[in-house]
Amino acid sequence: MRLPRWVGAASGPFARQWADRVDRVNRREALRRGVRLLGCVALLWGFHGATNTRNLKRLRPGNRPDRAWMNAKGMCVFPLAGDEIPRTGGQLADSLLGGWRDIFAFPDRGRVVELAGGRYPAIDMMTVDLTGAVANPRHKSAPIPDPIPSSRSLAVNHFSMVAEPLLSHRAKINMRVTGTGVRFDLQHDKQGKPILMLADAREGTLHFDVTRADLERLMLAQAKEAAAAHGLMVRSVDFDLDELGPRSLKADFHVSTLLGFVPAGLRFTARVDIDDQMNARISDLACDGDEVLGPLIVNFIRPGLAKYNGKTKPLVAFPSGNLRLRDVQVHGGERIELTARFGS
Repeated sequence: MRLPRWVGAASGPFARQWADRVDRVNRREALRRGVRLLGCVALLWGFHGATNTRNLKRLRPGNRPDRAWMNAKGMCVFPLAGDEIPRTGGQLADSLLGGWRDIFAFPDRGRVVELAGGRYPAIDMMTVDLTGAVANPRHKSAPIPDPIPSSRSLAVNHFSMVAEPLLSHRAKINMRVTGTGVRFDLQHDKQGKPILMLADAREGTLHFDVTRADLERLMLAQAKEAAAAHGLMVRSVDFDLDELGPRSLKADFHVSTLLGFVPAGLRFTARVDIDDQMNARISDLACDGDEVLGPLIVNFIRPGLAKYNGKTKPLVAFPSGNLRLRDVQVHGGERIELTARFGS
């Protein structure tokens, strides 16, 4: 049987050109994204069952985000239309809606932000309802730098943000964030646009749940966007997770791509163990290739993976040294649910 022409091309000049391109452009970025994905997997699955966090050590102020596997500074951030804390509650609601103008489409803009009580800028109760909001798939949020000390703040005694659901890439995401004794500081993203960032909370909770199918849909959409910049087309993403203990898991992530008409598959596997101080250790980290170009590409990825294998770092870094993770529980299956408690 005569083999298709592209099979022979994979072992000729085309393959060598692809290898050079991977070596120059994609190796570091692919490595970073692969490891970040495994960090997300650890957060979603590494805390199944009860978790005792009494011995959790606070992250000292000044800790760099890259000293933890994940950074929580984007957990609760609100863009503003103006570069100042608004002078009244009504102006604050208008500024928040203006900041979301290109990000969400709301079914009823008048019900998104509700404020009650207190003496502004100290508010007794603030509710943000994103239920039914549809995320703009074309919007690209600017990176958020490390926060700097700010004298412009908003204090909220009782805070609540709910999205049941929020719609993104045809996926439905349920999320709820609550807090007491909350402080938001005025910061700026890397494009200089103003944002309100969660800086402190006496007590706080985060609940997140999504079906496995919707989570895969989100992952595929993000992978397609990231790969398009490098001339790749992502066909599918699949992941499997096996729980090895209350805070131990084995992760298996596979991505199938096309470069032109030539397929390439990559499979990342790793074990994640989380200790009582909420430090996560990655071990048995490996990458294998399949289809036509996968075995060639992994030769450029494997050397870089070695520096992460066996490495231990804090699981989460908060933007403020005042905040710390207190408890996290995850339930898996067809619907993934995460519940976390945090506070100062």
